[in-house]
Amino acid sequence: MSEIAARTGISPSVLSRLRTGERAPTPAQVKLLAKQLKLSGADLVHFGELAVLARTPGEFRERLAQAEAAAAEALDGRRQLERQYADERQTNDWHDGWWLGYSHSFRNDGRIQRSLMRVEKDRVRVQVMEGGSLQYSYHGTFEVLGDKIFIRASEDRGDLEHVQVTLHSLFDFREPTVLYGLVCGISGRDLRSPVSFPSASRMLLLYAGSSALPSVTVKSLQAILGGFTPAALLPCWPEFLGPHAHLHGPLAVIDGDLDGAVLRLIDNHLDPNDRALRAELR
Repeated sequence: MSEIAARTGISPSVLSRLRTGERAPTPAQVKLLAKQLKLSGADLVHFGELAVLARTPGEFRERLAQAEAAAAEALDGRRQLERQYADERQTNDWHDGWWLGYSHSFRNDGRIQRSLMRVEKDRVRVQVMEGGSLQYSYHGTFEVLGDKIFIRASEDRGDLEHVQVTLHSLFDFREPTVLYGLVCGISGRDLRSPVSFPSASRMLLLYAGSSALPSVTVKSLQAILGGFTPAALLPCWPEFLGPHAHLHGPLAVIDGDLDGAVLRLIDNHLDPNDRALRAELR
């Protein structure tokens, strides 16, 4: 202490009070002490911050300490959720179940196509129906890679169409609600077929329930599926889906217009007569 006092010109008694916190250092004293202590870089910045903190009122220091403790607690909670998220994402079980799908028809007729998809870990099956009658179905793989979901599926009737769906979640992972992304398909037997049309359309999937839904419930879902006009959206919300409130947040529902929210997410914002993204092969 006496050596530092001699080098800085600060009296030993003042240095003692600075060391015990009885007195806050002045900016000039901070510079002198930092120089004698040979501080640099992050250590020098931290030393200055501590000196500034020492000159603040005790009430402010107490509030700052409380805020730091709350931030540390929040960070710890977030890390726990991230670990839980990583574990659940690895098992992939939290996507398992039935999903109602909405997309514009690839056939470019402007209709909205409804489908029913079942996810079981790394496998997926999709049913596309018209007024309760099965039109065609797909089967394939369901993969979660990072924060994205990839579905690769082929049509069951002779592989006439292959699709790939890229999705991301609009819901809290602990309560599956909404998946949203782009579905791409190729109509025709192969790329050289004259009726092959690589096409894409936005897709919305709403969680309908666990994979162990009663058969009567699955049948009621199948009965309402198919292409339809916007005016016929309401039958897509059977009572067993529960109240709509848990969907309003992820779907950004405005003024209670749930139908409009669905339409906004699957609209490709193209010409009204050209709803699906399409490119013909040459």
